[in-house]
Amino acid sequence: MVYAQEHILLRFNGHFGTTGGVADRWSVGVRLGQASLPTIYDAAKLQTLATAADAAARVFHAAAGTKAGTSCFFDQVAAACIGPSGRYVPPGALTILGPTGSSPGTGTPVLPWNSAMTLSLRTAISRGRGSNGRIYWPALAMPIVATTGRVLTADVVARMGAAKTFLDALNTAANSYFAGTRVIVASNVGAGINAAVTAVRSDDRIDSIERRENDQPPVYSSAALA
Repeated sequence: MVYAQEHILLRFNGHFGTTGGVADRWSVGVRLGQASLPTIYDAAKLQTLATAADAAARVFHAAAGTKAGTSCFFDQVAAACIGPSGRYVPPGALTILGPTGSSPGTGTPVLPWNSAMTLSLRTAISRGRGSNGRIYWPALAMPIVATTGRVLTADVVARMGAAKTFLDALNTAANSYFAGTRVIVASNVGAGINAAVTAVRSDDRIDSIERRENDQPPVYSSAALA
């Protein structure tokens, strides 16, 4: 199983807790590339790309529509060039880091730390490999309608507006790194497929990402039966 071409992997990293207190961590990956051309490694340009991606992520994370929550912080972006094997290229290349600093989300947290809203990345492929990817960004302050268990349409629309701005900014930064590069869905099944993302969508459901609560052991209570 291989990827179709060399591409850039951006990893957006954050934590839950307080500005300086890390109780748990979260991470989101986004890939940048092209369908038929490899995205060549350039350390200096990759640093510029990481800095631009960091700025875009901080705006998205703090946006009122994102509703990440004030106990959810974005910390730093990491960028790396990934080859068809899934390993760094060239061999020995280092991960490039963006600026550091913890930026809180917006809104009073009302949901568990494993809660996220899904951004579905759509491509021109209608179904199967390369047709869509997913971004699970935390949404701790997203209110739920008690009678339906769903999110208000207005809240979904607001989050989508912030997401479009975020992804458009990543496309601009990616194109500056290497002309024609943009957000992609990259499949490494079979011969691999890189497909450009042409649209983003979301629905009114909250997703659960259980691994985001791994750093905190559960606290059990029990009761003896008569």
